[in-house]
Amino acid sequence: MEQEANVLETFGKRIQRCYGCFVAYHLKDMYLGEDVTFYCEHCKDDTMFHFDDFSRLMDISKLKEVSDDDHHH
Repeated sequence: MEQEANVLETFGKRIQRCYGCFVAYHLKDMYLGEDVTFYCEHCKDDTMFHFDDFSRLMDISKLKEVSDDDHHH
């Protein structure tokens, strides 16, 4: 469980541009739209999911952060 939290923390530090205003943010501060685009706090709408919500539903074994970590062991 701790490893999972570490992976999500690292994943959340990825930089992503907001699809609305094109300003770069950390994923952990963004919202996921239903068309798999990311929006900031200012551009989001009520249909979008915050990082804390959608990250809990992801299969973290598919994330780059997990596969990179596996290569170091």
